[in-house]
Amino acid sequence: MLRKMLIVFAVLVVAAVPAAYAKTLKVALILPGPITDGTFSTAAYQGLKQAEKKYDIKISIQENTPFAKSEAVLRSFAQDGYDIIIGHGFQFAEPAKKIHKQFPKTWFIVNTAKVAGAPNLASFDTRWGDAGYVAGAVAALVSKTGIIGHIGGIPVPVIKEYNEGFARGAKRMRPNIKVLSAYVGSFSDVVKAKEITKSLIERGADVVTATGNESVMGTIQAAQEAKVMAIGTAFDSWKAAPNTIVTTALVNMHVNIDMAIGKIINKTIKPQNYLLGFNENGLGLAPYHNFENKISAADKAKIKQLIADIKAGKIKDLPKIQ
Repeated sequence: MLRKMLIVFAVLVVAAVPAAYAKTLKVALILPGPITDGTFSTAAYQGLKQAEKKYDIKISIQENTPFAKSEAVLRSFAQDGYDIIIGHGFQFAEPAKKIHKQFPKTWFIVNTAKVAGAPNLASFDTRWGDAGYVAGAVAALVSKTGIIGHIGGIPVPVIKEYNEGFARGAKRMRPNIKVLSAYVGSFSDVVKAKEITKSLIERGADVVTATGNESVMGTIQAAQEAKVMAIGTAFDSWKAAPNTIVTTALVNMHVNIDMAIGKIINKTIKPQNYLLGFNENGLGLAPYHNFENKISAADKAKIKQLIADIKAGKIKDLPKIQ
């Protein structure tokens, strides 16, 4: 009798699982850079690894995907029967929009873009301008020269939002702060990013920040060699330069990825854009680490209050979402 009851219970459990997900889900993550870039791609990689532990999924990761191959790689994973394909970067938006209807059994997810399409295309974006705003505020408070700088990879919308936020947040704390800005023209050119960062440092910048992929490491290296400070972005890689990186404006890609996979599993996802900020834990500020005792309690309180005010909708000059 007990054996029959167990069999019936097992059948009911299996029947309760949606047919599409009665098997282990196959999830692919396509990255524009390497998992070791210490910022954008690293953040997504760590996020997927966390999701792997949390959910019953089988993962595959494609690194260093050129822009020109974005569609081909998306298509390849879809043809291989992947249930979820995450394109990590704006360059996957148009290719995913073009092909998603050809593979209705696959969910296409694009990070750092605003794209959607029924029945199986959604995107998860972050308020990069808000992250830049806080980074700029920190930079202004710790700068001694009154000159700070941002080095972007390529001026795509999210990086321009960060750049604008960086300048506005800095001026909120110090209206007379001078903010320098430059673009590398590449997400992966470490050498050029380093050279450009050096030029900003030579112009007086004693705090720098960068947005991109591997190019960010060029900025960190330049700051480290010149013994100036840096504000990290996306992923807290302070151990790479513990006496250089003051803190990091976190872009919590693990939240994006967890939310996407979770919503697909429980069938609550919709073909829309999901926009995450501080209130949704899509953004954060890393600890001050080695600079904990070098920043005054008053300045720390200002940053804490700034984040609280952003959450409460009290800051009116945040960059508009592009």
